[in-house]
Amino acid sequence: MEKDTCRDIFKKLDLLIKKSIKNSVFTACSIGFSMRTQRGVFRDIYFWGNTDMGSYGKKVGKSTFFDMASLTKPIVTVFCIMALIEENKICLEDTLSHCLGTICPFDKQKIKIVHLLSHSSGLPAHKPYYKKLINYSLAKRNKKTIEWILKEKLYSKPGEKAVYSDLGYLLLGYVIEKISGEDLDSYWKRKIIEPLKLEKDLFFLNKTNFNQNEYVVTGNCAWSKVKLCGVVHDDNCRSLGGVAGHAGLFGSAEGLLSLCEHIIEQFKGRRKHLAYSSLSLMRLLEKREGSSWVLGFDTPTPGLSSSGIYFSPKSIGHLGFTGTSFWIDLQRDIAVIMLTNRVSCGEKTEKIRELRPAVHDIIMEGLLFSRQ
Repeated sequence: MEKDTCRDIFKKLDLLIKKSIKNSVFTACSIGFSMRTQRGVFRDIYFWGNTDMGSYGKKVGKSTFFDMASLTKPIVTVFCIMALIEENKICLEDTLSHCLGTICPFDKQKIKIVHLLSHSSGLPAHKPYYKKLINYSLAKRNKKTIEWILKEKLYSKPGEKAVYSDLGYLLLGYVIEKISGEDLDSYWKRKIIEPLKLEKDLFFLNKTNFNQNEYVVTGNCAWSKVKLCGVVHDDNCRSLGGVAGHAGLFGSAEGLLSLCEHIIEQFKGRRKHLAYSSLSLMRLLEKREGSSWVLGFDTPTPGLSSSGIYFSPKSIGHLGFTGTSFWIDLQRDIAVIMLTNRVSCGEKTEKIRELRPAVHDIIMEGLLFSRQ
């Protein structure tokens, strides 16, 4: 039955994705899904297109890596915070004043870790710091960024309003480094991803020697004129050396789907992690009043979600600006991942916003029908 289900899903997706490539929604795409049944977990991953436009790109496959963009927020930053909580080095109610000491200005002192995680700190969504950062040496850029964030005017009182914020997660990345005593990428790799044996599938690419043929192109850098292939697309993250709390992660479809499966299995108490308990994960993913966000993860908005119409209210997910996403239905033990390089074809979002729910509906209809 699983083979029939996968075949039917692929046929429908194949028509849709090939049409999307033809219509220049993206050049590269990988889609995967996983579902637990009484017979165990079955999954499939599909690949389309090339890593770049025209004849320059290589065929997308199992060893193709995508720029995960904002998927870095839940996959890296949230789990690092959870590990620090488990080590009793931090707690959700800790304030920035407690974490940062004297460098924290008066108007930011009551911002809590929980506010930053839930995008309710009052910090602005985004600032193009890279325009100023490129005038400083790489060694000074992280410190300058934190200084500028702490000087930003708050649009609301902490905890009063939820507005998605890159700046909040940039600040969380700095907090993690300060409290752990390690670089963000090093701490995350050691504590979170190595115990899952996924370090070759999900990683920060802050090195110079790598095979560009394995990476999808996401465009060209406006200020360095470098082709963004194995180079993070986010300007602020790129100017900081490729590692930040809001962006910088690269990964494969296999790696992302495997991590989503682990989240489901640990949430249900069927698997463990060395850095944090299943109870901690369950508490983290509790829905909070007044916000569509659990801590670091989005939840479906009825009738408007990129996850389509079938994911249950007990679902979590996230989108990445480059055209990446994952959605996990914790009630039904289903995970769906979608990786693209849609920014290589321009930054307008209309086409990808229309495509995402259609993709998820095809997969969920196939999976839910197969259970009946």
